[in-house]
Amino acid sequence: MSKLKEISVRNIEKGVELEFDVEENQTIDDSSDENFDDLFNGEEKEFFTEYDEAARPRYVSGVVIPFYKLKERMKSVTDDGLVLKEILVSTDGEIIPNKSIVYIHYEAYLDDRKESFDSTRSRRKPFKFLLGDGNVIPGLDIGIQTMKKGEFSRIMVHPKLAFGEMGVPPRIPENAEILYEVEVMNYIAGKDAVEYEQMSPEDQKKAPFQKIVGVYHCDNQLASDLFRRKFYKQAIARYCRIKNLLQEVSVSNDEEDEERNGYLLKLYLNLSVCYLNVQNPQKALIYADLALKLNPNNVKGLFRMGKALYLTGSYDRAEHYLYLAMKLKPYDKSITLAIKELELKRKNHEDWEKMFCQKMFGSEETKPTSEMKFEEPADFVCIIGEEVKDFLNSSETEYPFSPFFTESQLEVVKYFARRYNLAFVSKTVAGEKFNKLAKKKCLS
Repeated sequence: MSKLKEISVRNIEKGVELEFDVEENQTIDDSSDENFDDLFNGEEKEFFTEYDEAARPRYVSGVVIPFYKLKERMKSVTDDGLVLKEILVSTDGEIIPNKSIVYIHYEAYLDDRKESFDSTRSRRKPFKFLLGDGNVIPGLDIGIQTMKKGEFSRIMVHPKLAFGEMGVPPRIPENAEILYEVEVMNYIAGKDAVEYEQMSPEDQKKAPFQKIVGVYHCDNQLASDLFRRKFYKQAIARYCRIKNLLQEVSVSNDEEDEERNGYLLKLYLNLSVCYLNVQNPQKALIYADLALKLNPNNVKGLFRMGKALYLTGSYDRAEHYLYLAMKLKPYDKSITLAIKELELKRKNHEDWEKMFCQKMFGSEETKPTSEMKFEEPADFVCIIGEEVKDFLNSSETEYPFSPFFTESQLEVVKYFARRYNLAFVSKTVAGEKFNKLAKKKCLS
């Protein structure tokens, strides 16, 4: 689906009318088992539905409220009065710290215009920017620096702190005051992350533990936001970056080491679920295992280890970990559903193995005798059997096998050699081992 990008100052100055951001389809995991702190709690509600009449846009019933009327109830946030503000919905908490990454929804208006000339609501996507870094017009930046999370306010900006005397014709006339109706959805304290990025590589290596903790809090939330938007590969890259920083930073005491392990546990769990979403269960196994080394009874670690093993076909081990998770959290729906899926998958796999081997070996009389037992799984036996049959029907005289086959795997190869009257050859030449089957009539 195409989405309108934010109308930035630079784009307006360049005369860019509309730009489209086409998002690629992302792999979707329907698992409810996530370990992420919510940036947005629940489904986003319809804008203004819970606000009183004063909080509605500046136009009511089609009548535009002139700027001079709005100014009567606004207060200046600067000594020169170039930025005015009216709080429509007040919230508790602290004012947004400078250098925070801020998520806002806004509508931007010109005087005597009913329709906004810029709106994140119409794009259905909050605008994210670094506060105090020149990413928005100066007056809006100043106004947002006085706001709190969840606050909804009007901010009136003088032309000197907006688009100046010239404006940006034809969209924004000269000497235009701009009214912003802004809601702060969330913010992430980013001061430590910004300062860390501004350090030299040498100073970054010497950064104290608490500085890295600040970077962790910022990057972890940004990565979790990417995950919820289903940008899994980008989330993995950000999680890995902070994981490496935490693993390499020096700690001065046991308390800091314990704190670090707590952060690493969350990162390992998040990386595990990310790799499950990009269909890489082998990597998911690695990070689930790292999480369980830090906390063997972590339910999420056990659950994700079970899911990863299930996807690799290790059904017995998957069952072991899923039942350990269920023992610790017996009424969890995700765990119960995963066990049911595992049982169904295993049954289907066993039925497939049975059918495949019947086709492979033919009638009951030509199947391996009941006394023949292999240590290897049935699907391995069937695959080797099919490869041998293909070799028999080909013009090739020899068929090599991996020199890294185990003894139990070679027993399967030897069985089919005897069954089809083939020669099994295993020799070592110049320290290198060779395993192969050969048609006897071709042997000299």
